[in-house]
Amino acid sequence: MTPKEQKIIDEYRANRANYVKLAAIVNGMIDEKSRDDKASIMQFTYRVKTEKSLYGKLLRKPDRYHSVLDLSDIVGFRIICYFSDQVDKIAELLKNMFIIDKENSIDKRKVLAPSTFGYLSLHYICRLPDTPQYPEEIRKIRFEVQIRSVLQHVWAEIEHDLGYKNEFGIPRDARREFARVAGLLETADDAFLRIRNRVNQYEIDAKNKIRLDEADNLSLDHHTMGEFLKNNDLIKEFTESIAAITGAQLIEANPESYLAQLSFLKVTTIGELKAFIIQEREHAYALAEKLLKGSEIDELVSTVGLYYLVRARLVYGSFDELSLIDFFRITYKDKASIKKQLTRILDARKDIKK
Repeated sequence: MTPKEQKIIDEYRANRANYVKLAAIVNGMIDEKSRDDKASIMQFTYRVKTEKSLYGKLLRKPDRYHSVLDLSDIVGFRIICYFSDQVDKIAELLKNMFIIDKENSIDKRKVLAPSTFGYLSLHYICRLPDTPQYPEEIRKIRFEVQIRSVLQHVWAEIEHDLGYKNEFGIPRDARREFARVAGLLETADDAFLRIRNRVNQYEIDAKNKIRLDEADNLSLDHHTMGEFLKNNDLIKEFTESIAAITGAQLIEANPESYLAQLSFLKVTTIGELKAFIIQEREHAYALAEKLLKGSEIDELVSTVGLYYLVRARLVYGSFDELSLIDFFRITYKDKASIKKQLTRILDARKDIKK
């Protein structure tokens, strides 16, 4: 080890506690800010470089560093986003939180030559803000933040695993294949982004149509079902009438499990669901009143209206026992539960014939 390397290692040892403190501070700041801004971060990790790793870097670049402060990645963070456009969103968060060393930061996505293969990420070199809130000895330490999409991360990890660092690192044929994969990953990243945007727009349009009662042709899915329960007066009034039987409070519940049940009953669109409610609400209310009246239930789930509407169709419909068993297999896996539910429907049928 040269005297210069020994000097840097000694400085590292003397300041390691500050690196650990810095990592904890920055970790808390990014975690809190990303939650406040609802940034879609899939994974957020950090590390403080070990002495062994630091020494290895000094050996690889012996003339570059003269002091431990010359190293900007002893504390390093990695943020992995679901979609490529979220990389820039996270970058904006960092700009508002830290002092960015623009000269040493690099957007590797933009510097890659068109004729070169690769699929790279955004690297920011940062410092804490110059405020008395943070000790001066910590404020002067730079740290690195890498921001990637999921597919950019896949590329980087495989690239690292293969040991590829430059054009001479792997054979020419393998480089060509590597370039093709890079293109596929970039194409996939763009495709996922388009799909997400399309889904987001669909959700906005569906919500507006449901609120305007112009959604009869929309298919039932987890989004349209949820919006329908929240905004359609027909189902809201019916569900509230059931809750009023006992004066119960309605607790929000996920209606997604009813999608398969309604599909079995040939109810697959908003319009068919509205017709289903109108057809079955009297029978459904009668079933609910019989079971709930006089009870002390003070809480019911927001899907209770759907529950009794479905029950009404099973009780008053023309399903034979085999069809009923097929229906209950949607929700229940064990035979005992299926048999129990079947018995309840058959008993209810006997009661209405009396």
